[in-house]
Amino acid sequence: MKTLLLALFILSFTSLFANENKVCQKCHPLIYKEYYNSIHRKSSLPNDAIYKALYDKEHNATTQQQCSSCHSPSAKTAQDAKEAPISCVYCHTIKDIKEHDTANKNILSDKKRDFFSAESSKRNEAKVTYETTSSFFGLIKRAKNSPYHQIEYNNENYYTGNVCMGCHSHVNNAHDFDIIMLDAYIDKKDKDTCISCHMPQVMGSKTTLRDTKTHAYHGIAGVHNMSESLGKYVDISLAKRKDGFTVTLKNQANHALFGQAYREGVLLVSIERDGKTKELKPFLFRRTFGKNGKASMPFEANEVIKDTLIYAKKSIDYNAKLQKGDRVTVTLGYRLISKEAAKTLNLQNSDTLTQIKVLKTESF
Repeated sequence: MKTLLLALFILSFTSLFANENKVCQKCHPLIYKEYYNSIHRKSSLPNDAIYKALYDKEHNATTQQQCSSCHSPSAKTAQDAKEAPISCVYCHTIKDIKEHDTANKNILSDKKRDFFSAESSKRNEAKVTYETTSSFFGLIKRAKNSPYHQIEYNNENYYTGNVCMGCHSHVNNAHDFDIIMLDAYIDKKDKDTCISCHMPQVMGSKTTLRDTKTHAYHGIAGVHNMSESLGKYVDISLAKRKDGFTVTLKNQANHALFGQAYREGVLLVSIERDGKTKELKPFLFRRTFGKNGKASMPFEANEVIKDTLIYAKKSIDYNAKLQKGDRVTVTLGYRLISKEAAKTLNLQNSDTLTQIKVLKTESF
């Protein structure tokens, strides 16, 4: 009877294999729900307005194909492009990253239903398989691992964060100019990695087969989800001067902040005095690509004509003199796309793309 139930269980997965993520949803409903609202699920042309606007303006078919290799590597049909452009199976079968000057490449495993994952307690286990245990004369049964796939926990790429570098490192355009410029540095000594920052442990069981207190967040913490949770990686300080004050931002991440094309960081500063609030001119963090000294589309660019991004540390001076009793509020936020870029891409009517979202607020 147990064998029959297991066979039917696996058969139900097999019949759904055309939609890989729906298969995964059966045992990982919470993770699937997070994934469905993540940028990984929304990275494709039907789901990402900014990406589509840029893609449509690029007429080079080769370049478009290069874009699709990271934005929708799992999409074989239009439905795939909408529902699972980057599938669960795709990310969990990245065996290694092949580095290249133009763009890195994900090397996928050719072993079916043999997935990679990270779990510190099992870091040295090459492969674990499904098994069941029982106690109290068979009345209590527990499942361990998955009846659908095997798991390898000893792939270091899933612990260092290097698994992300196939798509999130750099991409050179036709002019051999890097339009990603994440400038991330993977160091095995780092306490925090791409995984620990953008996929932090959150409450909830990772699978229905066994209860776990936490699981890695698959909504991808960042500018789209859980952005304020990343605020802890930016320290904000204020120092008074005779003629004003200086706000200093210390970036603890291993990459520049707000470096994506057309992304824009915003620093909002206000002074509260005698019950009145004065808003100072916002400071903008952006990197502007250009060609021949003028702003251009990323795929046309061959230079950076402006760069005010936050790398390791950034200090901004304000000439407003502070008085005793003043309260200064500093807010670090961002726009998914600058208002100027939105006009260029005919996206100016989408308020959600240009509204300021908060990363962190401090008062002094």
